[in-house]
Amino acid sequence: MRLAYSEALKAVGNADPNPAVGAIVVNAAGEVIATGATQRAGFGHAERVALQKLKNTDLSTCTLYVTLEPCCHFGRTPPCTDAILERKIKRVVIAERDFAAEVRGESVALLQAAGVDTQVLPEDLFAREKWFTTEPFKHARRTAMPHVILKWAQTQDGSLAPETGSSGEISGNHAAFATAALRSLFKLTVATPGVVRSDNPKLTVRFAEGIPNGFAGAGLSAFFEALLAAQPAVATDLENNAATTSSKAALRAFMIAQSDEKIIETVRRAQSALSGAHRIFPVNLAAFRDNFAATFKVFLRQIVADGFNSVFIEAGPGFSNLIVQNGLADAIVIYQSRAKNDVMLWSKPGRGNSLSRALAAASALPKLEGFELLERATWPQDEFFFFVKS
Repeated sequence: MRLAYSEALKAVGNADPNPAVGAIVVNAAGEVIATGATQRAGFGHAERVALQKLKNTDLSTCTLYVTLEPCCHFGRTPPCTDAILERKIKRVVIAERDFAAEVRGESVALLQAAGVDTQVLPEDLFAREKWFTTEPFKHARRTAMPHVILKWAQTQDGSLAPETGSSGEISGNHAAFATAALRSLFKLTVATPGVVRSDNPKLTVRFAEGIPNGFAGAGLSAFFEALLAAQPAVATDLENNAATTSSKAALRAFMIAQSDEKIIETVRRAQSALSGAHRIFPVNLAAFRDNFAATFKVFLRQIVADGFNSVFIEAGPGFSNLIVQNGLADAIVIYQSRAKNDVMLWSKPGRGNSLSRALAAASALPKLEGFELLERATWPQDEFFFFVKS
């Protein structure tokens, strides 16, 4: 099943608005003979992708491991349960049940009634893997809003930006690689108005040659390390196979105040010169000031309507603070410089938010109220933290 989840990594973001699912087929000798991951919406689900590789193979003694209960309904593609029964697979092992409206948890009973030995693993297994692969889909279905992954870089003393102007480079090469990987993974990256105005970010998925030295063995879980390390290949595959349309390209988006017509035009020209898709969201800052939560939720619901289960938000001190205070972050990614402080970068104190200050002040393993620490790493230039809502 761990191998099946490594396949599911390939589907994270790419499968949106469907869940990211992985599958493997094992023969009677315990050998893996095929693997599959769910493709972009409208293309093959993980089970069918794996079975398609075994067209002329007798599967009557084989086991299918799949990270989510197979579908049993006609959607953009035929039911995966039909494919399983047609190929006479002996045994199916499922990591997680699917009680979404289309499946309603009915596939397990259907397979069992047809004589397939069907096993469901205990719910408490693979919690980290589920958070990244199937929870975004479930969250979007429950709330009509995407998983919000909020990201910032901060100085050693907890500042995200100077009082005025661009923050410049706070974090190092490992953080740059991780950011590119997360942009590739979640597929939609949004820069908030202050970041756009001050830093004019490109938000492209840019990988330096290879993975930085020291990336492995720095404290990350094996799953998360593999998740980040897989993204350059994902980006390359997308570039090489764009014509097949089975891969979903990363989209960069910019929130800009409606009144900032010059900035809107500047960003539009800059982005048009880059490869890849981009989008500009002119926003009403007065509405954000009057009722931040309600206004931001309208924006988030639009993201789900556009077919994304997750959004990676790069925000400055003020906007990030409002997202956190209103309970709208499902995860927070933080790079804290190990050496750079405010004075070194900007010659005077900068601006932070309540969590960045608390993190900088922590003398032991950091704790953020309402969050639990899922991943942590120590890199040459930065401390890395990945918190998820508890």
